[in-house]
Amino acid sequence: MTEAERQSSLTRREFVRAAGAAGIGVLAAAGRGDAALPGAARPNIVYVFADQHRNCSWSGGGDPQVKTPNLESLAREGVVFNHCISNDPLCSPHRASLLTGRYPQANKVTKNVSSTEDKGLPATEVTIGEVLKNAGYATGYVGKWHLYPGAPGGSMVDVVPPGPHRHGFDYWRACHNYRKRYDTRYYNDNGKEIVIPGYAPTGQMDLTLEFIEKNAARPFCVFLSWHPPHGPYTEAPKRFVDMYSPDKINLRPNVPKEADTRKWREHHAGYFAHVSALDEEMGRLIKKLAQLEIAGNTILCYSSDHGDMLASLGMTTKNKPWEESINVPFVIRWPRGIPAGRRLDTLFSTVDVTPTLLGLAGVPVLPRMQGLDLSPVVQGKSVRGPESVFIMAAGGASDDDDEGKSKSRKGSGVTKKRIKGWRGIRTARHTYVKRGAKDGFDPWLLYDNEKDPFQMRDLIDDPAHQQTRKELDAKLGQWRRRVGEA
Repeated sequence: MTEAERQSSLTRREFVRAAGAAGIGVLAAAGRGDAALPGAARPNIVYVFADQHRNCSWSGGGDPQVKTPNLESLAREGVVFNHCISNDPLCSPHRASLLTGRYPQANKVTKNVSSTEDKGLPATEVTIGEVLKNAGYATGYVGKWHLYPGAPGGSMVDVVPPGPHRHGFDYWRACHNYRKRYDTRYYNDNGKEIVIPGYAPTGQMDLTLEFIEKNAARPFCVFLSWHPPHGPYTEAPKRFVDMYSPDKINLRPNVPKEADTRKWREHHAGYFAHVSALDEEMGRLIKKLAQLEIAGNTILCYSSDHGDMLASLGMTTKNKPWEESINVPFVIRWPRGIPAGRRLDTLFSTVDVTPTLLGLAGVPVLPRMQGLDLSPVVQGKSVRGPESVFIMAAGGASDDDDEGKSKSRKGSGVTKKRIKGWRGIRTARHTYVKRGAKDGFDPWLLYDNEKDPFQMRDLIDDPAHQQTRKELDAKLGQWRRRVGEA
């Protein structure tokens, strides 16, 4: 039996049967860690994540020109992971791993879910929504879902009917036209389309606050998934657009000179404007939790599914192994349970999020979850984290401005090409990646991120680093066996 098969041994049917038969006590017996906390003591969980927000593009991630005062405040009151890594930096695979705590090889979501191809996240997968619902939590999901294909042959994604494909989230406000910046929409349980007026992140935050107010007297968990600052990098509210002049934008040192164009400066300015707009929405959330007097016992997180190259190294968008694509923000605050004001260099990745949140909440982690419960690190009880994290892409995603829309870049200073599937690891110091080839995967990239933080010198063929390459290759082989690939 492979590792992936072993991790899948607890099926959704077994999970539901156990929960229904004896409640959370059965889950405690089946899971890892301590018994669950009493209901009244369990913290609320609010998990907010953007789409394509890279860690290097906010003031707490190293770029003071991006104005994010509310995220800075959240960081001062909580914990920041400097090296939060998206295991598979693509929209659907990230969401599947985030919610299940399992790698794409196990949860079967290895590429973006569409209305004509993929089947989405299998109903047999167990998410944090289902686990917390069976632990007595009210559960909600708002915004971009991207884990269900909708009607067969249809043109809309994420028209998810009530039932198992909502994966335990009862308050359901998943928007099927999430790419729209204004007037996003969702279907209610009676099939009626509801328009959310105005700037999408604001309207979606309104729905999230509605859920929180309704459930403030009991433990609750809500996920809010925004589409900005994902491209196209336009249509942020004017007051945020006016904050950034394209001519005054400081580009990253690894943006090649030929990409220092008016177009890419405008892209950066628009991207930053959306980030600042999201920050204002986070401020509304922080204020509401305080007004309801539940901030102290609420775990509040901000993160993103993956980053955006934004012309760094002459590349665009995501699905790539460079830091701009895989390194995302991760800020977590829980006044009653997490010592404030710490920045951690501990490696932390997508699959670790659900086990860690469950660990903080005192709800046992299911054995099938492959990520690590790093709640002791978050709470300052331990400093030990993983030595490396696994990164990957199934391949096939081209260098596009937006999902599925290929555009010419002649003279733009960026490289438009199809990136083959790749597998790699990120350690505290190095990034090592192998690219898909005819007979498997061949060595492709090696960076010393300590000496070369902008990854401008590839060491893969450097004779002085062949021993390092050999050691990292062996570790990558171990990872591939662990996820069931080799």
